[in-house]
Amino acid sequence: MQSLNVNSLLPILPLLAGCAWALLVLVVEMFSTSKRFTGIAWMSILGLVGIAALAVQPGPATVYADALANDSYTAFFTVLTCAMGAGAMLLSIEYLPAAGVNKGEYYPLMLFAIIGVIVMAAATDLMVMFIGLEIMSMAVYVLAGILRNDLRSNEASLKYFLLGAFASALLLYGIAMLYAMTGSTTLAEISAALARPGIAPGDHLVMVLGAGLVLIGLGFKIAAVPFHLWAPDVYEGAPSSVTAFMATAVKAGGFAALLRTAVVAFEPLHGDLEGVLWASAAVTMTVGNLIALRQTSLKRMLAYSSIAHTGYLLMGVVAGTDAAGSAVLFYLAGYGAMNMVAFGVMIAVASGPRSAEKISDYAGLSQTQPWLAAAMTVSMLSLTGIPPLVGFVGKLYLFQTAMQAGLFGLVILACFNSVVSAAYYLGVVRTMYFEAPPSAENALPRASGYASVVVAVATVLTVLLGVVPASVLAATARAFKVVLLG
Repeated sequence: MQSLNVNSLLPILPLLAGCAWALLVLVVEMFSTSKRFTGIAWMSILGLVGIAALAVQPGPATVYADALANDSYTAFFTVLTCAMGAGAMLLSIEYLPAAGVNKGEYYPLMLFAIIGVIVMAAATDLMVMFIGLEIMSMAVYVLAGILRNDLRSNEASLKYFLLGAFASALLLYGIAMLYAMTGSTTLAEISAALARPGIAPGDHLVMVLGAGLVLIGLGFKIAAVPFHLWAPDVYEGAPSSVTAFMATAVKAGGFAALLRTAVVAFEPLHGDLEGVLWASAAVTMTVGNLIALRQTSLKRMLAYSSIAHTGYLLMGVVAGTDAAGSAVLFYLAGYGAMNMVAFGVMIAVASGPRSAEKISDYAGLSQTQPWLAAAMTVSMLSLTGIPPLVGFVGKLYLFQTAMQAGLFGLVILACFNSVVSAAYYLGVVRTMYFEAPPSAENALPRASGYASVVVAVATVLTVLLGVVPASVLAATARAFKVVLLG
């Protein structure tokens, strides 16, 4: 029997360490009490720091067992997801007890969800990508319904599970069709098989259908129209800290898998899929923005905002160039910071699981808690795309790369949608600064400590990435170039 070479496991060391740490946190949590609940949170955050530190260790880009890539692309998404997960955990420390969740599997589940995202980013095999997606999804299904006595939380979890199961079935069926036609589930081998000359028209059609089903499964995770129907209800029903995690880390995981799959495996089918992706990007950004205009709930408004931003990000997938892929990665980083500010302010002033969810709840916030109002204003302006914030730089870079790829109509539509989005984003600012604050008994509580830290850090990043984006843009360019070469 051949002995195990420990050195061969080094490419997947961050994943192995993450799984071991998540299991350790789960065991420790089993014997913990509500008084040690904060310790579990800090133990989980420490684990994320360790995973990120292992991911950025220098070394050659390698592929483990033709299934998992250890490259700068994987490292980028590992660090990004760990940062988003740490932010969501900090938001949870004081929010969960106020919401009535003092013990349970919350933090281990969030760790497993992050591990699933990392697997999706690293996967160079469709079956491994599917496993990562299911690890992430199963954990988030439970997290969405963690408020067990709250009917909206139960509804959110059930809707997410049922629609997610349907999307996973379509994804798996697409993988099966591609395997039947190409004889492999590895991205590089699928690409080579799809590029073979002389493929019969019938076989080509089956390949396109299989690729389309895979894209549908991933489209559900990023909430692209028409697979977006779960997002508003789940965002609203889930605890705010879970919603923050879904809006940032889960979306990043979906795009990590989508970019590697579309650029590597389905590149020979780009001409066949471009029109569908173009239409999906156009409809997604338009539907998200138009419906967001009518929302009175801040969480539902941010859900439709997330759908609209998915449409912007899909422009990079349609373009398919190295510059466009780099722009998508940068936009995901900036979008994570912007959303952490918005959800952080929501949680900072929350006194319970359903407080501070309506836009009207923020009336006069500039008078009662001016620094939180200023932070929320930065977030809303950045999401709109106002310079010099990261939202402006992200859109500028993304739209520029789409123009270079000849997507003029899509860019014009995206600019129009950005103008439309100003109506509901600036509506929040108007409420905070130009509406009278509520009476003392109905006023929002003072900001909580940990959430305030997340808001402060995310606000600084939102400004800093907009003012000096060069280093992050260079990092995203290096990361995505690895995917093209792979």
